[in-house]
Amino acid sequence: MKKKKKFLKTIAVLSVTFLLSAVCIASFLGVYIFSLSDWKNFDPNTLEDMDESLILYDDNGREYLQLDGGENRRILDCKTLPDHVKNAFIAIEDQRFYEHGGIDIVRIFGALINDIKSGSFKEGASTISQQLVKTAALSSNKTVSRKLSEIMMAFKTEQAYSKDDILSLYLNMVYFGNGAYGIEAASLTYFDKQAKDLTVSEVAVLAGLLKSPSAYAPHISAEKCTKRRNTVLLRMLECGYISQQEYNESLAQPVTGKTRSTEYPYGYYTDAVLQEATDILGISMDELLRGGYRIYTALDTEKQEYMELIAKNDALFPLPADDGEKTEAAMVLLSAEDAEISAMIGGREHTARLSFSRATDMRRQPGSAIKPVLVFAPAIEYMDYTATSFLLDQPTRFGEYSPRNSGSNFKGWVTLRDVVAYSVNIPAVSMLEELGIEKAKGYCESVGIEFDEKDNNLSLALGGFTNGITPKELASSYQPFANGGYYTAPTTICRIISSDGRLLYSSDRRVKHSVLSEETAFIMTSLLKSGVEYGTAKKLNSGIPLAAKTGTTTYDDAVNNKDAWITAYNSEYILSVWTGFDKTDPLHSLKKGETGGSYPALIAKSIFKEIYKDRTAPEFNIPDGIVSVTLDAEALHNTFETVSAMAGSENSIVEYYTEDTAPLSFENDDAVEFVYNDVE
Repeated sequence: MKKKKKFLKTIAVLSVTFLLSAVCIASFLGVYIFSLSDWKNFDPNTLEDMDESLILYDDNGREYLQLDGGENRRILDCKTLPDHVKNAFIAIEDQRFYEHGGIDIVRIFGALINDIKSGSFKEGASTISQQLVKTAALSSNKTVSRKLSEIMMAFKTEQAYSKDDILSLYLNMVYFGNGAYGIEAASLTYFDKQAKDLTVSEVAVLAGLLKSPSAYAPHISAEKCTKRRNTVLLRMLECGYISQQEYNESLAQPVTGKTRSTEYPYGYYTDAVLQEATDILGISMDELLRGGYRIYTALDTEKQEYMELIAKNDALFPLPADDGEKTEAAMVLLSAEDAEISAMIGGREHTARLSFSRATDMRRQPGSAIKPVLVFAPAIEYMDYTATSFLLDQPTRFGEYSPRNSGSNFKGWVTLRDVVAYSVNIPAVSMLEELGIEKAKGYCESVGIEFDEKDNNLSLALGGFTNGITPKELASSYQPFANGGYYTAPTTICRIISSDGRLLYSSDRRVKHSVLSEETAFIMTSLLKSGVEYGTAKKLNSGIPLAAKTGTTTYDDAVNNKDAWITAYNSEYILSVWTGFDKTDPLHSLKKGETGGSYPALIAKSIFKEIYKDRTAPEFNIPDGIVSVTLDAEALHNTFETVSAMAGSENSIVEYYTEDTAPLSFENDDAVEFVYNDVE
C-alpha cells in the first residue's frame, strides 16, 4: 500500500511538473499571441523614477523636518547596508534571488504543489524582480495578461540591472505602511534610526510588514507583528543568514515601533523656505516635495522657538478687542552681515501649511519706521546733513499736504539727532522735499523696498505707501546701517542639494551691493541709538548696545492706531516687529498709547535679551572716516530741552562727523571744543 501511494505521489508530481512546464511555454507564446503591450513598452530605466522626500536642515546642519508629496521615501544605495538587513528580505521574499533569472521555476512548482495539497491557490511565487515591476508599472488586478506582462518585465529588468541593483531598487520602492516607502524611510518611521543601524530583530519586523503592512505593523498589533517577525527570523536561520544565538537573542527582543510623526515645526519659517525654494529652482511645490531635495536653511531653532513663545505671551501684546479677537504679530530676525533669516513668525499661531504669513505676505504702511531708509540716510549721504543740522519744526503746508506731529506738538528748531530720536514729522517731510522723491525712492529700491506707481508724494516720508511694505522688507532695508553700507537680498536658504548630491544653490552666490558709505551708515546708527537711549524706542533699552526706529500709523483721525512697528539692530542681528489687527475697524484698532515704542519695543527687548543671555553683545565700531568732535552742550541746547539728555557731561557732548562735514578742522581725531553761536 505504501509503495502504491508513493508511486501515485510521484506520478502526481511529474504530472504537475509537465503541466506547469506546458503552462510556462503557453504563457510565453500567449504574450505574443495576445500582443500584450505593457511589457513591450516597458523601459526598466523607469524603475529609478521614484518620488523622494524633501529634507530640511537648520543652521547647524541638523535635520528638522521631512516633507513629501505623497510618498515618504529616502533613496539610498543598498550596497551600503549590512548583510543581515538585505538577507532578511531575501529570506522571506525570494530565497533563490541570486540564482534565478527573473522568475523562480522551482518556487513556482513548490507553490503549486502546496496549493494542490491545501486545495487553495493562496501561496504566491513572485520573485523580488516580479514584485518590483508589479509595484512600479502594473495594476494589482490578478489577470492572466497582467501576470504574463509581469513575467516578461521581470526578464527585461534582469537583463538591464545587476542583482544588487535590483535589490536596491526593490528596497527603495516597496511600501512598509505608516506612510513609509522604502527601507530608509521605514527604519526612520518605525525605529527612528537609519537602515544601516537596524538590529536583526528590527529588520525582521520591517521585512515582515511587506506581506500586509496594515496587519503586521507594530503600532497596530504587537502580537501579530511579533508572530510575523518570528517567521522571518526562522527563515533567516534556515537560510544560514543568522546563527542560532542571533536567532535566540532576536526572539527575546520585544517588538517596538512608533507611528509616523505629522508634526510641522516652525511653520511660518518652513513655509517661507518652501516658497523660496520653488522660486530659486523654478519648479512647482509638488515637484519640490517629490524631488528628493536637501535644503540647508539659516534657521536658528533656539531663536525661532523663543519667538514662537513670545507670540503666545499675552502679556507682551495689547488686550484683545471687545469681541475677543487678539492683536496679530509678525517678527523677522536676520543676520546683519549676510541677510540670512535666522527666525521668523508670520502670526501668533500657525494653523496650516503655506498659510498666509504677515512677515512675508502682508503689506502695511510702515509709519515712521521708514524714515531712516527713505529720508535720513539719503539726506546724510547725498546732502551732507549731520547730526547737528538744525531743522524747523512748525506747522507747515506742502502744497495740499499738511502733515502733523504726534499730539500736534511743535518744537521749533531741533537737531537732526533729536528729529530722529523723537520721530518728529515736519522736518522729515521737509527733508524729503529738499532731497527729492525720486532720489529718495531710488535709494529705497536699492535696499529692496517696492513702490506703487502712485507713490509720488511727500506723505511717503511718514510711511504713506499705497500698498505698504512687508516686515521682511523693512528688516532687510536696515542692513546697510548695521553692516557698513551693504545690501543683500534676504534669504532663508543657505544651499540646496539635489537628490544625487549636486549643489543647486548657495546663498554665497548672492550679489552684495554697496549702497551707502560706511561713514553714513555709522552716523545713521549713531542717530538711531539715541532713539533707544532717550527717544521713542527707550523701552527697548536694557543695556545692550542697539539702534532702533519705531513707527506707528493712525486710525480714526489719530484717536486710535492701526499699525505699530519697531526695527532694532546691532552689528549681528536686525529685528523687525509689527503688531496690529488684520482688519482695522472701530472695534479692532490699537489704543492711542499702543505705538511702536510700546509693545513692539518690549517684544524686541525680550528677544535681544534672550540672544545675549549668555554672551556680551557687540559694540558699534567707529570707522576710520569718522571723527569725533566735542561740542558745547549749552550752546547747542536751544529750545529743545531734552537735548541735555545727550550730554556726556554737564557742559559738553561728543558728536560724530565725516571729515568733509566736521564743523572745525582737526588732526589725529583729537576732539575740539565747538560752540554753535548761530542756529537760525
